Parts: sequence; C-alpha cells; structure tokens
Amino acid sequence: MTRITQIEDRGACVAWSPIRGHADVMALGAKDSGGGGFDDYGGELELYDLNITSSKESPEVIGNIKTATRFSSISWTPGSASISSSFGMGLLAGGMVDGAVHVWNPQNIGKGTGNPLVSTITRHQGGVTALQFNPHAASANLLASGASNGEVLITSLDNPSEPHVYVPAPDQPTSGSEITQVAWNSQVAHIVASSTKNGSAVVWDLKSKKPWCELRAETSGVAISDMAWNPTQGLHMITASSDDRNPFLKLWDLRASTTMPLATLSGHSQGILSLDWCPHDESLLVSCGKDNRTILWDLYTLKPVADIPNDDPVQNQQNPSQASGVDAFDASNVYGGLGSSQQKRYDVQWSPLTRGVVSSCSFDRKVQAHSVNGLVTKCGRPPKWLKPSSSVSCGFGGAVVSCSSSVAEQSQSQKPSASIIKIETAVEHPELVRASQKFEEAIAQNDLIGFCKSLVAKAESVGNKDEAQLWSFMQIIFEANARQQLLVHLGFHADTIAKKAMEYTEDGMAGLSLEDKKAATTPPMSTAARDTVKNALMVGNFEAAVECCFRTGNLADALVLASCGGSELWSKTQARYFELESKKRPFLNIVNAVMHDKLEDIVSQADPVQWKETLAILSTYGKSDQFPALCIALGDRLESAAGDSASASLCYMCALNLNGAVKHWKSQLDAANKKKKNG
Repeated sequence: MTRITQIEDRGACVAWSPIRGHADVMALGAKDSGGGGFDDYGGELELYDLNITSSKESPEVIGNIKTATRFSSISWTPGSASISSSFGMGLLAGGMVDGAVHVWNPQNIGKGTGNPLVSTITRHQGGVTALQFNPHAASANLLASGASNGEVLITSLDNPSEPHVYVPAPDQPTSGSEITQVAWNSQVAHIVASSTKNGSAVVWDLKSKKPWCELRAETSGVAISDMAWNPTQGLHMITASSDDRNPFLKLWDLRASTTMPLATLSGHSQGILSLDWCPHDESLLVSCGKDNRTILWDLYTLKPVADIPNDDPVQNQQNPSQASGVDAFDASNVYGGLGSSQQKRYDVQWSPLTRGVVSSCSFDRKVQAHSVNGLVTKCGRPPKWLKPSSSVSCGFGGAVVSCSSSVAEQSQSQKPSASIIKIETAVEHPELVRASQKFEEAIAQNDLIGFCKSLVAKAESVGNKDEAQLWSFMQIIFEANARQQLLVHLGFHADTIAKKAMEYTEDGMAGLSLEDKKAATTPPMSTAARDTVKNALMVGNFEAAVECCFRTGNLADALVLASCGGSELWSKTQARYFELESKKRPFLNIVNAVMHDKLEDIVSQADPVQWKETLAILSTYGKSDQFPALCIALGDRLESAAGDSASASLCYMCALNLNGAVKHWKSQLDAANKKKKNG
C-alpha cells in the first residue's frame, strides 16, 4: 500500500504548495460543476492540508472560494522576494475554461478574510489548458499559460494587481493546435517550452523573443499529452504520447536532434495522460495512462520500477465478499469495465518539498497522495533523498574531513546544491599532539637517540623507573654498538670487571706468590701417584694418566694431559670436569654453554630473578642470527615462569619483536586508563 491520504469526490486539477512552512497544503481547482445534473454551477477553489507530516489522520479543508467557471489548469508560486514579503503563502493562479486566468492570494483564502482575488487576465481566446509559474527564485513572478487555440502567453506579476502580458515571440504566428502543456526550463530562467495536440513542441527563448527550436515528437494528428524538463540537465526533455498505438515516453537531448529521441520508454499499453520528473532525483519519473497504470520509472535503466496501485485496500476490507470472489454487484462487469476505467488517473505530480510523495487525480473523482519510498528501492539503489547529505572521515593526526550540501540552496531551486568540503583538525589530547610533533621532529633530524634520552630524563624526574628503563632500552636499539651498550646498561662494564679481576686477592693469601697460592689450594700428589702417571705416559696411555689425576683430585693436570691425548679424550675429560666442578663453580655452566654453542640451555636453566645476567651472556656470546630468538625465548620464560611481563617486554625490544613488546604496553595503557577513570 502506497496511499497516504485521499480526498473523496473531487474531480480537480491540483497544485502543491511551494511554501516550506505549508508543504502538506494542496490547492484543488474543480474541473466539473459538482452537480448531479447538467446544470453548470461554476467551479470551486479549495485549499486542503493533507496532514502528511502531522499526527492527524485525514486531510482537512483550510479554505475555499467559489468561482464563476470551472478550472482547466492551476499553478502555485512562492514569488520572488518582492512578492513573498507581501504574500506569505505566495500566489495561486487558475486557468479557467472560459479563457480567464485568475490570480489569488492563498493566505486570504486560508484565513477567510479580505479579498482573495488579486487580479484577472482575460487575454486568451480559448480555455486555458496549461499553466506554470517559473521555478527560478529570481523569475518566480513569471507565469506561462497556453490555451485551446494554440496561443502561448507570458504574464509578469511583478505588480500582481496590474499584470503585464506579452507573447514569447511577437513575429511568430500561433500553431492553432491546443496547447497541452507549458514547462519552464529547470536551468535557464528565460527558456520555456510548450507542447500541442498536433505532436510538436516549441522551445521559446524569451530573451531573443523567438523560438529556439521546434521538436517534432509525434506524427501529425497525435498529441503530446505532457512534457517535462530534466531537473538537473537543461537540454534534456521528455514527452508523452497519447496515441494508443504508440504509447511511448520519449527522452530528448536537444543538442543532438529535434526529430530523433535519445531513448524511448515503453511500458504503457495505451496512451499516456500525464508525467512528472522527480525534482529530488533525476533518475526517477512517474507517468499514468489510459491503461489504468501509474508507473514509476528508472531512467538509468529506462525501465519501469513498479506500479503505484489503483485499488483501495480499505475498500476491499469493507467489502470482503467482493474481495473473496463472492458474487456481488460489480460495475466493471455490468458496464464492460467502466468501474475499472473510472480509476484511471489523468494527473500525477511529485511534491516539490516532501521527498518521495506523489499526488494523483483519477476519473472516479479521487485525489490521492502516495509514498513511493518503498517502491523506489526496487531499482536496486536508494533514491537521492535517502542518501546521506553529509559525511565525515577521520585521519591521522586529528585530521577531520567533512562534506555537506546546503539545504537552503536546494530548497530555493531545483539545481543540485554545491558540496561544501571542510578540512579541520580536532585535538582531543593536546599532550599527545605535542609528543607526536616532537617525535616527527626527531625523525626529521635523525636524532632518535636524543629523543629517547629526553624521555628517560622525563620519566626519572617523576620517579617512574619502569618508563625510564623502557626508553633506555629503546635508546640502546639506535646506538651504533648496541650490544656493548646493552652490557653497560645491564651493569656489566668490561673495563671495571677486568681491573677488579687483575687486582683480586683472596682473604688470608695476601702477600703469597702464585706458586704458594697453588700449593695451598691444590692437594699434593703422592710418590706412587706420580710414578703411576709417569709410567702411563711412558707407554703413551694418556687416558690412564688422566684417570689417575682425576682420582687424586689433580683436575688441572688431568685437563693438560687430556689436551695431548686426542680430541675424543679431550671432550670426555672436559665433560667430566664440568660435571664435577659446576656445582662448586656455577660460572663453568657458562663456559660449557659457550664452548658447545648451547646458549639456549642457559636460557632454559636461568633464574628469572637474574634475567639481566642471562641477557648479558646472550649479548656477549650470542651470534647475530641467534640473538633475537634467544631474547624472545628469555622473554617467554620470564612471562611464563615469573609473570614478569615488564622485563619480558625489554627482552622483546632487544629482539626487535614489536608484537611481544606492544602486548605489555597495551596492558599498561589499559591499566592507566582504568586507574584514571576510577580516580
């Protein structure tokens, strides 16, 4: 169901209000006398508030006046600035069957006060069959009218009480064929077109006072029933044929040809009576015809999108017997389809202000308003009025790019409003912006070490040891001799350690010579043991000599002898020595791992509390291709065995493993934000 509201028992021509504050108001000019017989009771002009956007359910009359004759056409304008200041609801013009054009003040009709009639033009010799005000704001006081005798007139209402009337081309004779429609160009204010029943349309240039071109849209004797300009392209026009044999809509590009249409739209099976081009989306068109169809068209595909239904669901619900197929009186059966024929629509119009709303007038004396918002989506894309009129996108550094269109501009004319693009900077955290700027300056000056030093000093000044340590490690990464600097940062200064080792003296042994110290710490070898070792050497049995040294506790002698007994004996002796002495001398584990390239054993067996020592060993002895993996392994051990994610992140930094380090930084940030929120 598309119908929003309905006015019963009104055979009328209609005009939507162009005043934004009265967008739901419609003017109805009676096309028939309204009586039950053959007497002519004159006409009536009514203003209805359709209450489309209000909470009221049904339309209501807000004003009406009687007229001496019936209406043939009607049009409404907000007027130019000079008119709108005096006439709050603009001006309403009615083309009458006797050739008169009346101009009313709709505000007085609505209030029921004062004389609503502003002026009357009696220049036409036949009924005024077509009427339209200029849609351009600066020229909104111009009224084009066409009559049944083929005459086209332009009326200037700059002074509404004294209208000035002139012909578009003084030297051009009238066609003599009834004017079916007049239409102002949507882009050029001094261009107006008129169509006739003989199948031609003339485009008039009011500035040069002559025809700009003549369009031969139909064969002679076939009427152009209606026509309209493209709302956004001033050289595109569409015409409708009333011929039942060729019920086509023809799209014209006046730059290309005035005899061959750009495209032909077929969908109606009988002649077309009315059409209107959507002012809010140039890809949509609506038309109605003698075939009892009201079609919504997609001009991108040149195909029908959907039909606006003619039947009344409410009426079907009130007559269930008819809806269900039970025998009942049916005028369409009795009178050969007359009931269905009466539902034919002879006029369709888009609301100029309320998007997606179409009005229709039918021969069964009904004026309806329909919402086509649901139907238009069947074309596979949303209509322009459902697309966002503005958008925004955020970029790095607080950049905010927004685009929007001026609604005020669009309401004044049918031209598409220009988009407004703004590029702004939104600063949510000024301190972050300042830090980013300093970082960018450091990158530009290639001074990342200085940048890290400044952050270390800043963290130390506020007593944040973890932050200071993090930026210290970050600084080391950019040093030329990074691994040596890492040892210094971990507290292992090579020169200091060497000096201490060279000057070291055990307590109680000060003043003793190296030989005396050796004699005091190494157990003496008995005469029998010395003879056994000597005899083994004499026969070349180094393995027996080494074994004797181990048994007497002379391990150093065993190592010296093993170095002469071949690689196999040397390896076995080393392994045995490390096994015996590692518990008393833990540093031998380091020697063993370095000698046998098993630094991963140091990582797996290391005490997490002494992680700095382990990292120093990796930095000193780890090969370049092994160092990152060993640091990652140490970080993983610190996380799993000790839960020390802060120290683990420093190991990840040494390995340049950003993912591992960021995981800890993110948890720190989340904790800080939570603390800030709770605080």
